Amino acid sequence: MSAKTQHKTPSSMELYEFGENYFQKHHIKTAEEVRPFLTGTHKFWLNVSSLENEDLLKELSALFDIHPLTMEDVLNCHQRPKFEEFENNIFIVSKMVYYVHSKKPTTEQISIFIGKNYVLTIQEDAYDFFDPIRTRLENPHGKMRKYGADYFAYTLIDSIVDKYFEIIETQEEMIDKMEDQIVANTSKQKLSSIFQLRKDIQHLKKIIWPTRELLSNWKKSESPLLKKKTDPFINDVYEHIIEVNENLEVQRESIATLVEMFLSSLSIKQNEVMKTLTIIATIFIPLTFIAGVYGMNFQFMPELSWKYGYFLTWVVFIGTTVAMMFYFKRKEWF
Repeated sequence: MSAKTQHKTPSSMELYEFGENYFQKHHIKTAEEVRPFLTGTHKFWLNVSSLENEDLLKELSALFDIHPLTMEDVLNCHQRPKFEEFENNIFIVSKMVYYVHSKKPTTEQISIFIGKNYVLTIQEDAYDFFDPIRTRLENPHGKMRKYGADYFAYTLIDSIVDKYFEIIETQEEMIDKMEDQIVANTSKQKLSSIFQLRKDIQHLKKIIWPTRELLSNWKKSESPLLKKKTDPFINDVYEHIIEVNENLEVQRESIATLVEMFLSSLSIKQNEVMKTLTIIATIFIPLTFIAGVYGMNFQFMPELSWKYGYFLTWVVFIGTTVAMMFYFKRKEWF
């Protein structure tokens, strides 16, 4: 499972201002343009794509009163999923896992800040997987506009967890395909694919466990920024993450079964080869014996001077071979 280490896409910002009967999208170029929304009457979601512009992130850090150490966690994309409470905001690190063009899943860090009237998200890269959230936000009859910023943050985390189910479904299809390939044939390349899939499952498991802890800390939190009406939704996504973890356990067991199947299939194939070679060697034992007898350099061997001795020897060779093959076939040895 790959993870990005370089950020070459320029940072961009989009701000979505919304209320129960209000929605407006804003294209933001500077951090200072966000300041009026902090004291506005509506909630807003500011999404920053990519970590390329560190100066912009520092300005946002000052604007949203983000601790410098927290901003270091944002820039360090090897953080574990976590939940941290501060006086003015809540900081959440989550991991998005998805397929783009590679056969290997890609991991991207999503940093989420929850304030009184805002949600700030900072993506590791500019890959856009929040389009369904934008579509729901534009719906005037949805819960997203009616509820607080904490509910909106929940929808983001829920969409991330839903992606885990897509990854698991893809991995299950890969496991089924590998199982069919092993039954049909065996090769070293398939074994390496099994080990790569096992590595991907282990990596995803390292993401799932901290995410479960993240949601557990949210449930236990007494922060005024998190409303009690959001608890049932958090409980629901918590149950989803438990289900994801259970599916991963099943897949890990399936991978172990695949390795056993591979080794068994390889052993059976080797036994078949050895059986074939043994049958061939057994057929040649009497032929070699006859050829060895008449290959001796004794002077008085009556068959050597017989006119039809050579032809009779071939008849014996062929007859012995046919008789032995018939016998092996009758015993179902091949």
